Amino acid sequence: MKNLQETMKQLQKASESLSRLSIDQEHPWKALSQMNQILDTNFWENLVVLSKHAAPTVQSQPQEITTKVKKAKKRRTKAPSAAPSTVLVEEEHSFFPTTDVFQTDHLVIVCCELPGFARDSLEVTLLDQRVIELRGRIREHVYAPSRVHTERTSGSFCRKIELPVSVGSKGMKAQYQDGLLELYLVRDQTMREKKATFRANL
Repeated sequence: MKNLQETMKQLQKASESLSRLSIDQEHPWKALSQMNQILDTNFWENLVVLSKHAAPTVQSQPQEITTKVKKAKKRRTKAPSAAPSTVLVEEEHSFFPTTDVFQTDHLVIVCCELPGFARDSLEVTLLDQRVIELRGRIREHVYAPSRVHTERTSGSFCRKIELPVSVGSKGMKAQYQDGLLELYLVRDQTMREKKATFRANL
C-alpha cells in the first residue's frame, strides 16, 4: 500500500510538470526534450505498477457456472429429500422407449431411442416367439439434485413389443450407439420356445 501511495505521488508530480511546460512555437524541440526528461523510465515503471493494482479480477464463465451449481446443491441438501427416480412401467408408459421395428428376409431389428441408457442394465425376454420384453435403466443426470425443470425421463423402464414374425433366442445380438439400442433377432418359424431371457453386454 505504501509503494502504491509513493507511485501515485510520483505520477502526480510528473503530471504537474507537464502542465507547466510552455511550448515555443519557433523552438518546439526544447519542449520535447523537457517532456522526455519528465516521461523517463521511472514514469513508465510507475504507470505499470498502478495498472496492476487497478486491473479487476475476472473469472471465466465456466467457473461461474460451477459455483452456481455448487451453491444450488448446498441449498438442496437443506430442503426435504427429493422424490425417488421415476420408474416407468408398461401400463403407464406403454410407448417408452420410442421404438421402430424392421423386418428383412432373415432378421427382425428392433431399434429403441434410449439416450442416457445404462449399458449394463439391459435385459431382453422372449415371452413367446412373437413378443419381447425390454427392461433397463436410464441414468439420472449428475446434476439432478440441482434440477429446476425436467422433461427427460430417468429410472427403470419396461416395455413389451409385438413382433411381425416369429423369432428365436439363438443368435440374438444387441448394440448401443449414439443413443440408439438395436436388437437383432433371427427369424424362426419353428414353435419350440415359450420363454427365454438374456442379458446383453453392450
